[in-house]
Order: sequence, then C-alpha cells, then structure tokens
Amino acid sequence: MVKAGVVGLGQMGGGAAVCLARAGRPLSVYDIDPEAWRRLDDGHLLPPVAANAAEVARNADVVVVLVVEAAQVWSVLEGPEGLLAGARPGLVVVVASTIAMTELDAMRARAAETGVIVVDCGVTCPPGGHAHKRIVGMVGADPEVFDRVREVLEDFTQAALLMGGPGAGMATKIVRNMMFYSTWLAAAEAVQLAVQTGIDVAKMAEINHLSEADASGPTMWLRSWAARDAVPGGATARFEHVRGVMLKDLDAADALREKHAIELPLIALMRDAADKIAAPWK
Repeated sequence: MVKAGVVGLGQMGGGAAVCLARAGRPLSVYDIDPEAWRRLDDGHLLPPVAANAAEVARNADVVVVLVVEAAQVWSVLEGPEGLLAGARPGLVVVVASTIAMTELDAMRARAAETGVIVVDCGVTCPPGGHAHKRIVGMVGADPEVFDRVREVLEDFTQAALLMGGPGAGMATKIVRNMMFYSTWLAAAEAVQLAVQTGIDVAKMAEINHLSEADASGPTMWLRSWAARDAVPGGATARFEHVRGVMLKDLDAADALREKHAIELPLIALMRDAADKIAAPWK
C-alpha cells in the first residue's frame, strides 16, 4: 500500500490526515506545533507527530503539504529538516496550498534536482467537511503520476479531478477563488440592501442554505456553460428570457437602492455585462 504523509495539521491538512488515518493508510504527519492534533476531530487517530518534515519524507511515498502560503511551503521543502533532505528519488510531494504559479514552477524545478516530483492539487471544501471526506481536489500532473497518487487523494477527498498537466490544478484553484470571492462581493452589496429594508440577515443565510446547494449561482452558471453546445433549438429564446428576467430583477434592486440612497456598483456592472452573464443560455 502507498504510504502517505501530511505536513500541516490545520483545518484542511488535519482533516485530510484524519481521513487518511480512518482509511487505514500508512501515515506520517508533521506540524510546526506538535500539539496541533489535539484540536482535530478524531485527532487521536493520528500517529505521533514526526520530529520534522524530513522524517515524514523518509517514511512516505506521497506527501501532501497543506500550509497557508508559499513561504511556508518553501520552509517545508528546504533545509536540513525539510522534505527534500529526507526524500529519496521518486517521492511525490503534493502541494495543496494555494500559491502563485511562478512559485509552483520554482518548487517543481528545485524538487526535480533531487528526483522529487511535485504535483499541484488545489483543494476546496464546504464548511466543516474537512475531516469527513468532503474535500475536492483539483490536480495538475502527468497522467502516470496522477495514477500513482490517486489512491492517497481519494482517501481524503470526495473527488480528485485531474485538470491537466503540471500547473493545471493550481490554475483551477486560482480561477475558482476568483469566482468565489466575486460572490462574496455580491453578498456584501445585497446585505447593504437587506439592512436598509429591515431584512433579517440570519434568516437570509438560512434561506440560502436551504435553497442553494447545487443550485448556487456559480454552479448553475458553470453547468449551463458546460452544456451549452447540447442545447436543442430555441437557445436564442432562452437567452433573451434569462437576460430579460435578470435585467428586470436588477431594475427592481436598483429602485430599492435609489430609495435608500446607497451606492451598489455591482448592480451597474451586472447590467453592463448582461450579455456575458446570460451567455450560457445563448
């Protein structure tokens, strides 16, 4: 069985490690805080925390790095106690931290000098799902390398999707984050209207929780875009309908904005981009 390692026992990394332990995967773990496991649900399932990242590398075939930023990934890789110091040729290091593509390229080149392969795997997860196999992995790797790490990834994800060659997983995560944070901006502007009109924001949150799930705005848009070539006749009519309904709703929101004299630039941005927003239905 492929032996796994996890470096970084925060919310995401700790959840991944717990899932790997539950799956019975041979496992080594490390965190700069040797007591980090105590904060995890079922943290007692984990093996004793290694002395350093090099020890994890010596005991694993695939090591998943789940820290916050590029500087931390570099500190995990380099130095006498880093992964590269303890690695044997053929070790696969899965970088699951969201970092810039230039940093990822430099890490891949540095690791290759010691015979270590770097795979990028963007990760995302619904709230509270980290230790319950709800993580989704977006992987960038050559197909044969993906086949080597797949069983480890599948032990802690609900889906590990090969997005393309090296770099494709990180690029996917960056793009997804761009889309995700844009919905936060929409929520921030919507709350301004909600507060002005006396709407209970906590109840709005409950409404969204109960009604969205797979029908969230980004999910609906992306699925419609992906399926647009399969739409039978009448696509133009659908486009006009979706665009018209959206503009009608934006006009209503704009009237409410004017009534309360607040600035919500997203409304004007969406109106100006109406054709682009409704494009999946064209």
